[in-house]
Amino acid sequence: MISKHVHYEAAHDNYGALARYIADAGHKGEKCLASWCAGCAADDDYELAIIEAQAVQSMNTRSQKEKTYHLLVSFRPEDEARLTPEAFKAIEERFAAALGFSEHQRHCGIHKNTNNIHMHVSYSMIHPERLTRREPFRDYATRDKLCRELEKEYGLTVDNGREQRQENALSHKAAAIETHTGQESFESYAKRHKGKIIDALGSATHWQDLHEALKSHGLGIKPHGAGLVIVDLHDKHTAKASAVDRSLSAKRLQERFGAFQPYRSLRPVQEFSRYQAVPLHRSPERGKLFARFTTGIETRKTKLESIKEREDKQLAAIREEWAVKRREIEKMSIGKRNRHNLLTLARKHEKEAIAKIKLALLPERESVRQEISYTSWQGFLKLEAENGNEVALAVLRSRNESVEPETVEQHEQTLKSPVKDWSRHGLDYAAKTAIRAEYAEKERELQERPDLSARSKKELLAFLRMEQIAAEARAEGSDLGTIKRRIDGKGIVIFTLDSGATIRDTGKKIFYSAHDSKAEDTARLYAEKKWGKRLTLEKGCIRFQPELELPKRRQEISR
Repeated sequence: MISKHVHYEAAHDNYGALARYIADAGHKGEKCLASWCAGCAADDDYELAIIEAQAVQSMNTRSQKEKTYHLLVSFRPEDEARLTPEAFKAIEERFAAALGFSEHQRHCGIHKNTNNIHMHVSYSMIHPERLTRREPFRDYATRDKLCRELEKEYGLTVDNGREQRQENALSHKAAAIETHTGQESFESYAKRHKGKIIDALGSATHWQDLHEALKSHGLGIKPHGAGLVIVDLHDKHTAKASAVDRSLSAKRLQERFGAFQPYRSLRPVQEFSRYQAVPLHRSPERGKLFARFTTGIETRKTKLESIKEREDKQLAAIREEWAVKRREIEKMSIGKRNRHNLLTLARKHEKEAIAKIKLALLPERESVRQEISYTSWQGFLKLEAENGNEVALAVLRSRNESVEPETVEQHEQTLKSPVKDWSRHGLDYAAKTAIRAEYAEKERELQERPDLSARSKKELLAFLRMEQIAAEARAEGSDLGTIKRRIDGKGIVIFTLDSGATIRDTGKKIFYSAHDSKAEDTARLYAEKKWGKRLTLEKGCIRFQPELELPKRRQEISR
């Protein structure tokens, strides 16, 4: 488990909005498994407790800082089966005690809209009686220590904490950039080349040697605040120099070379590389997709810049026109008050004309944004995967490990794997055969699509499998209801049942809401469609085990 303090500036602090987001009030709780409030006189009345907490915050008029502490606690998928609503409440109480918010008002909720079930807590930092503001000191260390304790107490998977943090670990900002975009951050690029930079630094005798070593990789260094930053010579990216390596800190460099000196060398420096935000996914199939992505981004950028240029020209003409009119008004021989009124009226007309120009160009901008709706590599892959591009889904899943492809022959073997005796469940054999044939044909069509590489075809026909399960259930006389489906940024296919339970296909494992029997049965059927009968079932998780021997009776049936 990991925890995070989601910081807000005072201007954006809104306890009520956060508490309602935690309860997922805007979407009727679709992603919220449970929500509750604590420390409030309103007891279990969630909405009334929000009003109470906001009233207490408004009574503290001295503090100009934020008054809400947003805590996020995330858990591993394999731990979901061990976590009950009571366990979540107990864990929240431990965090409240550790942070000093036990007596404070708070609203809590459990969200299941991602592969990692997680808990949000909104703490009011204002004490309900003393009306003083509490801000935990070094809360990151307190939370990290508590996470390690709770993992042992509840038997959860142990995550790396601050003590295990590697030397090359990214800053929170760089890690967030890579998570949301799926591309290498500038800080990662600088750290990737730090070995060559440090080697050159070892033989450097003055600042110009360091500048030249950095410039060969498209990098520069300059003062920022009390320290130094590494900068991208071809863009506006920056990274803290000491975060790249401690030997690049301002103190150590100034001890060696004296006061900072900017780059002044006239000697040409050959550039061997530069930062290009390359994709982090390891799949060999990413090349063509990334070329399409960059082409789309450049097209989007060019079109939007063209619209912006036309808008700037029109706005400049309008501003010049009204500037001339204001100068004419100022030269009029009229009373001071009348001149002021005319100038005010002229400014209003100018604003109205500017607004009309912007409004006229808005549909054109929206058209470009809809035509090319993605703005990052990760967003492009998600869009392609949701549109049925199996290569994109394979690439999306290859972020942490290379995804093995599935051949057509392997998939046919899965289709031929033994299935349960349908006649015992009252399902007409002809109907079962028709459904199986229909979806076998659909899957065959997907496998033979010319735009898909055979190497990228691992068992990623998730949507079709779930559709087949639902069709067979209807033919059997039962209805699974509406099954919502989506793909997250890591390529995990998430199915949500009517009950709110989830089934998550990560490629090598299938996780499901262990406390929901319907989700368990559906996940098992889904796993059988994907892998056959060679499955290992654990509470909340199903794995494929190819070396597992089938029962003798089933082997005879298959023969």
